[in-house]
Amino acid sequence: MYVRIQLTSHVFYAAKRHYDFNLSRACSPIFVGKLCCVPRVGCYGFATGVIAMAKRTLAYACSLASLTAILVASVSLPSLAPAQTRGPTDPGVRSGAPGAGDPIPGLTAQESAFFKAAKDVFEETENVEDGLGPRFNLDSCVGCHAQPSSGGSSPPVNPQVAVATAQGAKNTLPSFIRADGPVREVRFVRNPDGSPDGGVHALFVITGRSDAQGCSITQPNFAAAVASNNAVFRIPTPTFGLGLVESVTDAALQTSMAANSFQKRALGISGRFNRSGNDGTITRFGWKAQNKSLLIFSGEAYNVEMGVTNELFPQEREENPGCASNAVPESPTPLQPNDLFATSPAAGYQSDTVLFAAFMRLLAPPTPAGATPVAAAAASPSDTSTSSTSTVVASATSVLPSAAGATSTAATSSTFSTTATVDRGRQVFANVGCQACHTRSLTSGKSSVAALSNVTFQPYSDFAVHDMGDRLADGVSQGGAGGREFRTAPLWGVGQRIFFLHDGRTKDLNEAIAQHASRGSEANHVIQNYNSLSGSDRQAVLNFLRSL
Repeated sequence: MYVRIQLTSHVFYAAKRHYDFNLSRACSPIFVGKLCCVPRVGCYGFATGVIAMAKRTLAYACSLASLTAILVASVSLPSLAPAQTRGPTDPGVRSGAPGAGDPIPGLTAQESAFFKAAKDVFEETENVEDGLGPRFNLDSCVGCHAQPSSGGSSPPVNPQVAVATAQGAKNTLPSFIRADGPVREVRFVRNPDGSPDGGVHALFVITGRSDAQGCSITQPNFAAAVASNNAVFRIPTPTFGLGLVESVTDAALQTSMAANSFQKRALGISGRFNRSGNDGTITRFGWKAQNKSLLIFSGEAYNVEMGVTNELFPQEREENPGCASNAVPESPTPLQPNDLFATSPAAGYQSDTVLFAAFMRLLAPPTPAGATPVAAAAASPSDTSTSSTSTVVASATSVLPSAAGATSTAATSSTFSTTATVDRGRQVFANVGCQACHTRSLTSGKSSVAALSNVTFQPYSDFAVHDMGDRLADGVSQGGAGGREFRTAPLWGVGQRIFFLHDGRTKDLNEAIAQHASRGSEANHVIQNYNSLSGSDRQAVLNFLRSL
């Protein structure tokens, strides 16, 4: 929705004197008659005498008008320039209670028991007799999905280091697996003959393990793959709240994506949904939204990450007869109740893959914090003569008035107001265009689990895939998603996440944002807007993200 805002020629020329640069490309003004329309900000008309200016001058004026809203100014114009030289600081992983890992509220007693049994299986460690290997990346679901609790993402200490030699295994640790790094899988971009590969090449083998007598296979040559730039990496995606995501109808996703289509076009954002090659419906799980359902996600991970064959993926990926000695599938549907029956009679008759999917489906979304602490250095004013405990903090209500050209008021606080900066960061996040892809809210459809029906939730994702440019491209295609495309990563729970981007290349949120910009990226325009912010506003965005 756009509103008409009048700016006097006095405001225009004052702004021009103070800021003799052109941000028209960053703001993408669109001319509609005598109005200049800026995405997410509004349409601006100018007072008598300014309308007659040439379009080139009007574009300049519009860029300055939109700058007021995009920077969400809380101080006078001359004081903004020095602030832009002060870099923001990622507050780091939010401390306190995990805020995730519990079942979604409203489950029946039977559903709660089913969730408990499913969680127990999710946290089990697999051995060779259970189906582990012959090639694998880790020996449990929770090993990958542990931060900040079961169902999350990579933990602070990578369990792959220990599992490489567990029970006498003779694996060599690849260079890209470190104790303080993320859990990773590796994919090879190309086959030896140059044709596309893209598949997962398991890190470890069961050779040498005490429970794998007679198996003698070797790991792939990861050093050669890394040296030839043929190895790309993925880290685990968090699974909190995914039952709600699974319950959103395709129509609701399409409607949500179309709702801000004008803004997307203005920002150079397109995006599209990855779809099933069989029934044409939207796929939404995984880094490239390549998996249709939580059950498919579970079955694939069980086979690819742990080597356990199941009813969805019944073939061994390594069929060396000295190593693949179990009957397949190794995780079938039991015809007699197993030991889970005492916890949940229904769970006692389910395969592991069904229980993995149920655990993820019934997990509650992560609970955001009200605010997050900020590094004192980032929060303090740039003028060193001012006390470090006195900080100018814009009130959340100053955001919209500043877009209208009104004088913005600032509140001076003797202590840093984290709530104010989080609220401010949320508004700035939307103003610069981040929310064009990281859609705040969706509503689930009607589900067979009543607690998942018609729930409005805030994943901060459109679940579409977007071209992320050269810098993030991995050259791997999955479904309809090409080598430069990735699903919009949901941001809920990011406050307690350690590693960022698909390959876990950084722990720094600010660096993760910067990595979105490169040749061909749909995010370039938004990142330009973000980089044009004052240091305090970029800090507010980081504070907001760490509050999620």
